[in-house]
Amino acid sequence: MALIRWLVNIAKTRRTGARSGVLVGLFLAAGVVVRLALARWLDPVPFITFYPAVVAATLLCGWRQGAMVTVLSAVAAWFSFVEPRFSFAIVAFSPALQTAAFLLVAGSLIVLVEGMAKAVQQLDNTARINEDLFRELQHRVANNLQIVSATLQKAQRNVQDPAALQAINLALRRIDSMAGLHRRLYDTAAYSHGLEPILHEVLAETFRALPVDVRVDICCGELSVGQMTAIALLVNEAAINAAKHVFRPGKGSLFEVSLAEVERGRIQLTIRDDGPGISSEAAAGRQTQKFGLTVMRGLAGQLGGSLEMPEGPGATLIVKFSHARPSGLARS
Repeated sequence: MALIRWLVNIAKTRRTGARSGVLVGLFLAAGVVVRLALARWLDPVPFITFYPAVVAATLLCGWRQGAMVTVLSAVAAWFSFVEPRFSFAIVAFSPALQTAAFLLVAGSLIVLVEGMAKAVQQLDNTARINEDLFRELQHRVANNLQIVSATLQKAQRNVQDPAALQAINLALRRIDSMAGLHRRLYDTAAYSHGLEPILHEVLAETFRALPVDVRVDICCGELSVGQMTAIALLVNEAAINAAKHVFRPGKGSLFEVSLAEVERGRIQLTIRDDGPGISSEAAAGRQTQKFGLTVMRGLAGQLGGSLEMPEGPGATLIVKFSHARPSGLARS
Protein backbone atom coordinates (compact mmCIF):
# COMPACT_ATOMS: atom_id res chain seq x y z
CA MET A 1 0.00 0.00 0.00
CA ALA A 2 2.90 2.36 0.74
CA LEU A 3 4.19 1.78 -2.81
CA ILE A 4 0.76 2.60 -4.27
CA ARG A 5 0.51 5.79 -2.23
CA TRP A 6 4.00 6.78 -3.37
CA LEU A 7 3.06 6.17 -7.01
CA VAL A 8 -0.12 8.20 -6.56
CA ASN A 9 1.87 11.12 -5.17
CA ILE A 10 4.39 10.89 -8.02
CA ALA A 11 1.63 10.77 -10.64
CA LYS A 12 -0.06 13.84 -9.12
CA THR A 13 3.14 15.92 -8.88
CA ARG A 14 4.78 15.33 -12.24
CA ARG A 15 7.25 18.02 -13.24
CA THR A 16 6.56 20.12 -16.31
CA GLY A 17 8.17 23.01 -18.15
CA ALA A 18 11.70 24.07 -17.21
CA ARG A 19 11.83 21.74 -14.21
CA SER A 20 11.22 18.71 -16.40
CA GLY A 21 14.02 19.86 -18.71
CA VAL A 22 16.41 20.09 -15.74
CA LEU A 23 15.44 16.58 -14.62
CA VAL A 24 15.94 15.21 -18.12
CA GLY A 25 19.46 16.63 -18.11
CA LEU A 26 20.20 15.23 -14.67
CA PHE A 27 18.97 11.75 -15.55
CA LEU A 28 20.98 11.74 -18.77
CA ALA A 29 24.10 12.96 -16.95
CA ALA A 30 23.64 10.28 -14.28
CA GLY A 31 23.47 7.58 -16.95
CA VAL A 32 26.67 8.85 -18.56
CA VAL A 33 28.55 9.16 -15.24
CA VAL A 34 27.58 5.69 -14.06
CA ARG A 35 28.51 4.24 -17.46
CA LEU A 36 31.92 5.91 -17.30
CA ALA A 37 32.48 4.73 -13.72
CA LEU A 38 31.69 1.12 -14.68
CA ALA A 39 33.34 1.19 -18.08
CA ARG A 40 35.58 -1.81 -17.36
CA TRP A 41 32.57 -4.09 -16.82
CA LEU A 42 29.96 -2.55 -19.12
CA ASP A 43 31.77 -2.24 -22.47
CA PRO A 44 29.76 -5.14 -23.99
CA VAL A 45 26.47 -3.42 -23.00
CA PRO A 46 26.94 0.30 -23.73
CA PHE A 47 23.29 1.32 -23.16
CA ILE A 48 22.46 -0.48 -19.93
CA THR A 49 22.89 2.45 -17.50
CA PHE A 50 20.44 4.58 -19.47
CA TYR A 51 17.37 2.39 -18.85
CA PRO A 52 16.87 3.71 -15.27
CA ALA A 53 17.13 7.26 -16.65
CA VAL A 54 14.35 6.53 -19.14
CA VAL A 55 12.11 5.01 -16.46
CA ALA A 56 12.74 7.85 -13.99
CA ALA A 57 12.10 10.56 -16.57
CA THR A 58 8.86 8.92 -17.70
CA LEU A 59 7.62 8.38 -14.16
CA LEU A 60 8.46 11.83 -12.85
CA CYS A 61 7.90 13.97 -15.94
CA GLY A 62 5.82 12.08 -18.51
CA TRP A 63 6.24 10.08 -21.69
CA ARG A 64 7.52 13.00 -23.77
CA GLN A 65 10.43 13.55 -21.41
CA GLY A 66 11.02 9.81 -21.32
CA ALA A 67 11.23 9.74 -25.11
CA MET A 68 13.63 12.70 -25.02
CA VAL A 69 15.92 10.87 -22.58
CA THR A 70 15.75 7.79 -24.80
CA VAL A 71 16.86 9.66 -27.92
CA LEU A 72 19.57 11.64 -26.10
CA SER A 73 20.81 8.48 -24.36
CA ALA A 74 21.08 6.65 -27.69
CA VAL A 75 23.08 9.52 -29.16
CA ALA A 76 25.34 9.87 -26.09
CA ALA A 77 26.01 6.15 -25.81
CA TRP A 78 26.69 5.74 -29.54
CA PHE A 79 29.09 8.68 -29.53
CA SER A 80 30.90 7.87 -26.27
CA PHE A 81 30.82 4.11 -25.76
CA VAL A 82 30.42 2.43 -29.17
CA GLU A 83 33.49 1.72 -31.27
CA PRO A 84 34.89 3.75 -32.93
CA ARG A 85 34.36 6.11 -30.01
CA PHE A 86 33.66 9.84 -30.32
CA SER A 87 32.19 9.47 -33.77
CA PHE A 88 28.99 8.25 -35.37
CA ALA A 89 30.76 6.07 -37.90
CA ILE A 90 29.22 2.66 -38.58
CA VAL A 91 31.94 0.07 -39.01
CA ALA A 92 29.99 -3.01 -37.93
CA PHE A 93 26.43 -4.27 -37.80
CA SER A 94 26.50 -5.04 -34.04
CA PRO A 95 26.46 -1.42 -32.72
CA ALA A 96 23.51 -0.56 -34.95
CA LEU A 97 21.66 -3.66 -33.72
CA GLN A 98 22.41 -2.74 -30.07
CA THR A 99 21.11 0.77 -30.63
CA ALA A 100 17.92 -0.51 -32.24
CA ALA A 101 17.42 -2.94 -29.36
CA PHE A 102 17.90 -0.13 -26.83
CA LEU A 103 15.35 2.09 -28.60
CA LEU A 104 12.86 -0.79 -28.73
CA VAL A 105 13.26 -1.77 -25.06
CA ALA A 106 13.29 1.85 -23.87
CA GLY A 107 10.15 2.57 -25.89
CA SER A 108 8.44 -0.45 -24.28
CA LEU A 109 9.44 0.80 -20.84
CA ILE A 110 7.97 4.22 -21.63
CA VAL A 111 4.66 2.63 -22.65
CA LEU A 112 4.57 0.43 -19.52
CA VAL A 113 5.49 3.20 -17.07
CA GLU A 114 3.10 5.71 -18.63
CA GLY A 115 0.31 3.13 -18.62
CA MET A 116 1.01 2.34 -14.98
CA ALA A 117 0.97 6.05 -14.07
CA LYS A 118 -2.36 6.54 -15.84
CA ALA A 119 -3.83 3.48 -14.12
CA VAL A 120 -2.71 4.74 -10.73
CA GLN A 121 -4.27 8.13 -11.42
CA GLN A 122 -7.55 6.50 -12.44
CA LEU A 123 -7.55 4.35 -9.29
CA ASP A 124 -6.93 7.44 -7.17
CA ASN A 125 -9.79 9.29 -8.89
CA THR A 126 -12.07 6.29 -8.37
CA ALA A 127 -11.11 6.11 -4.70
CA ARG A 128 -11.92 9.82 -4.30
CA ILE A 129 -15.31 9.35 -5.96
CA ASN A 130 -16.05 6.36 -3.70
CA GLU A 131 -15.04 8.38 -0.66
CA ASP A 132 -17.38 11.21 -1.67
CA LEU A 133 -20.21 8.70 -2.17
CA PHE A 134 -19.43 7.14 1.20
CA ARG A 135 -19.58 10.53 2.92
CA GLU A 136 -22.88 11.30 1.20
CA LEU A 137 -24.31 7.93 2.26
CA GLN A 138 -23.17 8.46 5.84
CA HIS A 139 -24.71 11.94 5.81
CA ARG A 140 -28.04 10.50 4.66
CA VAL A 141 -27.91 7.76 7.32
CA ALA A 142 -27.25 10.40 9.99
CA ASN A 143 -30.23 12.42 8.75
CA ASN A 144 -32.45 9.33 8.78
CA LEU A 145 -31.45 8.53 12.37
CA GLN A 146 -32.30 12.08 13.40
CA ILE A 147 -35.68 11.84 11.66
CA VAL A 148 -36.49 8.53 13.39
CA SER A 149 -35.44 9.92 16.77
CA ALA A 150 -37.50 13.08 16.29
CA THR A 151 -40.53 11.02 15.21
CA LEU A 152 -40.31 8.81 18.31
CA GLN A 153 -39.90 11.82 20.59
CA LYS A 154 -42.98 13.42 19.06
CA ALA A 155 -44.99 10.21 19.45
CA GLN A 156 -43.81 9.89 23.03
CA ARG A 157 -45.71 13.05 24.04
CA ASN A 158 -49.05 11.50 23.13
CA VAL A 159 -48.51 8.07 24.72
CA GLN A 160 -49.87 7.35 28.19
CA ASP A 161 -49.38 3.59 28.40
CA PRO A 162 -46.32 2.82 30.61
CA ALA A 163 -45.29 -0.22 28.57
CA ALA A 164 -45.44 1.76 25.33
CA LEU A 165 -43.43 4.60 26.90
CA GLN A 166 -40.81 2.11 28.08
CA ALA A 167 -40.55 0.63 24.58
CA ILE A 168 -40.18 4.07 23.00
CA ASN A 169 -37.54 5.10 25.55
CA LEU A 170 -35.63 1.89 24.84
CA ALA A 171 -35.80 2.55 21.10
CA LEU A 172 -34.61 6.13 21.59
CA ARG A 173 -31.62 4.97 23.67
CA ARG A 174 -30.71 2.42 21.02
CA ILE A 175 -30.96 5.00 18.23
CA ASP A 176 -28.85 7.47 20.21
CA SER A 177 -26.24 4.78 20.78
CA MET A 178 -26.15 3.83 17.10
CA ALA A 179 -25.99 7.50 16.11
CA GLY A 180 -23.02 8.03 18.42
CA LEU A 181 -21.21 5.06 16.93
CA HIS A 182 -22.11 6.24 13.46
CA ARG A 183 -20.50 9.62 14.14
CA ARG A 184 -17.27 7.89 15.16
CA LEU A 185 -17.27 5.87 11.94
CA TYR A 186 -18.28 8.78 9.70
CA ASP A 187 -14.75 9.37 8.42
CA THR A 188 -13.23 6.65 6.22
CA ALA A 189 -9.93 7.24 8.07
CA ALA A 190 -11.53 5.38 10.99
CA TYR A 191 -11.11 2.19 8.97
CA SER A 192 -7.49 2.79 7.99
CA HIS A 193 -6.10 0.34 10.57
CA GLY A 194 -8.78 -2.31 10.19
CA LEU A 195 -11.58 -3.47 12.47
CA GLU A 196 -9.77 -4.25 15.72
CA PRO A 197 -9.02 -0.63 16.80
CA ILE A 198 -12.64 0.30 16.01
CA LEU A 199 -13.98 -2.48 18.24
CA HIS A 200 -11.62 -1.55 21.08
CA GLU A 201 -12.84 2.05 20.88
CA VAL A 202 -16.51 1.03 20.76
CA LEU A 203 -16.20 -1.37 23.71
CA ALA A 204 -14.16 1.08 25.78
CA GLU A 205 -16.96 3.63 25.38
CA THR A 206 -19.75 1.15 26.14
CA PHE A 207 -18.04 -0.41 29.19
CA ARG A 208 -16.70 2.85 30.55
CA ALA A 209 -16.31 2.66 34.37
CA LEU A 210 -17.34 -1.02 34.36
CA PRO A 211 -14.92 -3.76 35.52
CA VAL A 212 -14.96 -5.72 32.25
CA ASP A 213 -12.10 -7.78 30.81
CA VAL A 214 -12.38 -7.14 27.04
CA ARG A 215 -10.70 -9.50 24.59
CA VAL A 216 -10.74 -8.92 20.82
CA ASP A 217 -9.20 -11.36 18.36
CA ILE A 218 -9.40 -10.57 14.62
CA CYS A 219 -7.86 -13.19 12.31
CA CYS A 220 -9.65 -12.94 8.98
CA GLY A 221 -7.75 -10.52 6.75
CA GLU A 222 -9.29 -7.45 5.16
CA LEU A 223 -12.99 -6.68 5.27
CA SER A 224 -15.12 -4.27 3.29
CA VAL A 225 -16.23 -1.00 4.84
CA GLY A 226 -19.83 -2.23 4.89
CA GLN A 227 -18.85 -5.40 6.73
CA MET A 228 -16.77 -3.54 9.30
CA THR A 229 -19.62 -1.10 9.94
CA ALA A 230 -22.20 -3.88 10.39
CA ILE A 231 -19.87 -5.85 12.68
CA ALA A 232 -19.09 -2.77 14.78
CA LEU A 233 -22.81 -2.00 15.17
CA LEU A 234 -23.59 -5.63 16.04
CA VAL A 235 -20.80 -5.83 18.64
CA ASN A 236 -21.92 -2.49 20.06
CA GLU A 237 -25.48 -3.76 20.44
CA ALA A 238 -24.28 -6.97 22.12
CA ALA A 239 -22.07 -4.93 24.45
CA ILE A 240 -24.98 -2.67 25.42
CA ASN A 241 -27.07 -5.72 26.30
CA ALA A 242 -24.20 -7.30 28.24
CA ALA A 243 -23.54 -4.07 30.15
CA LYS A 244 -27.21 -3.85 31.15
CA HIS A 245 -27.91 -7.50 32.03
CA VAL A 246 -24.49 -8.88 33.02
CA PHE A 247 -21.84 -6.37 34.05
CA ARG A 248 -23.82 -3.67 35.88
CA PRO A 249 -25.64 -6.28 38.05
CA GLY A 250 -22.23 -7.91 38.70
CA LYS A 251 -23.12 -11.24 37.10
CA GLY A 252 -19.96 -11.45 34.97
CA SER A 253 -16.74 -9.69 34.02
CA LEU A 254 -15.58 -11.07 30.64
CA PHE A 255 -16.55 -9.96 27.13
CA GLU A 256 -14.91 -11.61 24.10
CA VAL A 257 -15.12 -10.87 20.37
CA SER A 258 -13.44 -13.09 17.80
CA LEU A 259 -13.50 -13.02 14.02
CA ALA A 260 -11.88 -15.90 12.16
CA GLU A 261 -12.04 -17.69 8.83
CA VAL A 262 -13.60 -21.06 9.61
CA GLU A 263 -13.55 -22.37 6.05
CA ARG A 264 -12.54 -21.08 2.65
CA GLY A 265 -14.43 -17.85 2.00
CA ARG A 266 -16.50 -18.09 5.22
CA ILE A 267 -15.97 -16.00 8.35
CA GLN A 268 -17.37 -16.57 11.82
CA LEU A 269 -18.05 -13.72 14.23
CA THR A 270 -18.34 -14.89 17.83
CA ILE A 271 -19.41 -12.64 20.70
CA ARG A 272 -19.36 -14.12 24.19
CA ASP A 273 -19.76 -13.04 27.82
CA ASP A 274 -19.59 -14.99 31.09
CA GLY A 275 -23.01 -13.95 32.37
CA PRO A 276 -26.08 -16.11 33.06
CA GLY A 277 -26.80 -16.55 29.32
CA ILE A 278 -29.77 -15.91 27.05
CA SER A 279 -33.10 -17.53 27.85
CA SER A 280 -34.35 -20.18 25.47
CA GLU A 281 -37.46 -18.10 24.76
CA ALA A 282 -35.36 -15.12 23.72
CA ALA A 283 -33.03 -17.28 21.63
CA ALA A 284 -36.03 -18.76 19.83
CA GLY A 285 -37.40 -15.28 19.18
CA ARG A 286 -40.52 -15.81 21.28
CA GLN A 287 -39.87 -12.74 23.43
CA THR A 288 -40.83 -9.88 21.19
CA GLN A 289 -39.74 -7.29 23.76
CA LYS A 290 -36.07 -8.20 23.22
CA PHE A 291 -35.37 -5.19 21.05
CA GLY A 292 -31.58 -5.72 21.10
CA LEU A 293 -31.86 -9.22 19.64
CA THR A 294 -34.08 -7.88 16.87
CA VAL A 295 -31.45 -5.27 16.00
CA MET A 296 -28.65 -7.85 16.04
CA ARG A 297 -30.63 -10.23 13.82
CA GLY A 298 -31.08 -7.39 11.33
CA LEU A 299 -27.34 -6.60 11.37
CA ALA A 300 -26.50 -10.29 10.93
CA GLY A 301 -28.76 -10.28 7.89
CA GLN A 302 -26.85 -7.30 6.50
CA LEU A 303 -23.69 -9.40 6.72
CA GLY A 304 -25.41 -12.16 4.75
CA GLY A 305 -25.73 -14.51 7.71
CA SER A 306 -28.08 -15.29 10.58
CA LEU A 307 -27.73 -14.88 14.33
CA GLU A 308 -27.08 -18.15 16.18
CA MET A 309 -27.29 -18.46 19.98
CA PRO A 310 -25.97 -21.87 21.05
CA GLU A 311 -26.65 -23.11 24.58
CA GLY A 312 -23.86 -23.15 27.10
CA PRO A 313 -22.33 -21.11 29.89
CA GLY A 314 -22.72 -17.40 29.33
CA ALA A 315 -24.30 -15.73 26.33
CA THR A 316 -22.79 -16.64 22.95
CA LEU A 317 -23.74 -15.02 19.64
CA ILE A 318 -22.45 -16.43 16.35
CA VAL A 319 -22.78 -15.07 12.83
CA LYS A 320 -21.26 -16.81 9.81
CA PHE A 321 -21.00 -14.92 6.53
CA SER A 322 -19.09 -14.87 3.27
CA HIS A 323 -15.81 -13.00 2.93
CA ALA A 324 -16.66 -10.22 0.45
CA ARG A 325 -13.79 -8.64 -1.43
CA PRO A 326 -12.88 -5.30 0.24
CA SER A 327 -13.69 -2.12 -1.60
CA GLY A 328 -11.21 0.65 -2.27
CA LEU A 329 -12.41 2.48 0.82
CA ALA A 330 -11.07 -0.13 3.04
CA ARG A 331 -7.36 0.81 3.82
CA SER A 332 -5.10 -1.64 5.57
